[in-house]
Amino acid sequence: MMNTESTIENYQRGILAIGRTWRSTEKLKQICAPNFTHFHTLDYPLPPGLDIDTQTLDAILIEIESPSTLNGCLELIKQLRAEPAKPAIVVTINYRSPHTKVECYLAGADHCITVPNDHDEKTQLISTLFNSPEWQSTVKLTLDQTCLHLYDPEQKIDLAYQEMKALDALIHAEGNILHHDGMAESMGLNIKLYDSRVLEKSISRLRNKVKKNFGINIIHSVRGYGYRLLRGVVSAKQTNFHS
Repeated sequence: MMNTESTIENYQRGILAIGRTWRSTEKLKQICAPNFTHFHTLDYPLPPGLDIDTQTLDAILIEIESPSTLNGCLELIKQLRAEPAKPAIVVTINYRSPHTKVECYLAGADHCITVPNDHDEKTQLISTLFNSPEWQSTVKLTLDQTCLHLYDPEQKIDLAYQEMKALDALIHAEGNILHHDGMAESMGLNIKLYDSRVLEKSISRLRNKVKKNFGINIIHSVRGYGYRLLRGVVSAKQTNFHS
């Protein structure tokens, strides 16, 4: 165990890397150190009663080395996501399994990357994520379901009714992720008869419209499953009804 303190605390915001062994966490440290001012490492399973001060962290990086460690990692993600503070949870998966990504997103992960064994390629993939505007966006958008608008303090864009319904469904979905059929149903399509190409084009138009106006891609494809919404970027407008 790299850190023997019962509380992880840091007044410079940074990253906590959690791997299965000391060696794996040290490798994560070498990969991510250039992107953060401060670095903590732990190996799992975490000891009972460990208090992680998530308010001091920008990100928590969890490595899943093999299918045998998946269930423990999913429990860890759920535990961390239940904390009041919401640092980005980034999962690196060392084997190919689209379903593992889906399970991690449903548990509460923000980003999942399938990484190769090659150290340089892994470093490049993780650095690309940490240098992208999506990994920890400062953009905050509000969806107005009544007026069919998506807006921030500076501008708003008009949405088609189907586009509003798609965003609303993603906002309220577990893990902000929906299967293709769930997306189709939210947009009023017949889930038994719809053309997947029509769904893909509709989501692509919505994605491009948002990116053109707000500079960020908020809807990402999940291969072999469906679509996910960047966590914490879009919220639904609270409507008060008066009698």
